[in-house]
Amino acid sequence: MTEYDNRGQVALWKADSDNPKAPAAKGSVVAHRDIKEGETVEIALWRNDSENPKAPLMKGKISDKRKDGQQDGSQQKAAPPADDLDDDIPF
Repeated sequence: MTEYDNRGQVALWKADSDNPKAPAAKGSVVAHRDIKEGETVEIALWRNDSENPKAPLMKGKISDKRKDGQQDGSQQKAAPPADDLDDDIPF
């Protein structure tokens, strides 16, 4: 049996507490790679409309912070160094 890959997933459940200082929701994040201290990782959450009382209140994704011009979480390719462009092949 194949295990489900939860890397990059987020889930929040409504916290059931009468304490006014308790959080409104609690949950977990499953990292998709090693995360360094102080590093920013983006998070996006959607309300889960499931009728299941055990289902999370919200589910989402974590992803690497996008750089300027990067779209849809795709990896930008770096331009080759200028000295790599000086060869005998014309294409």
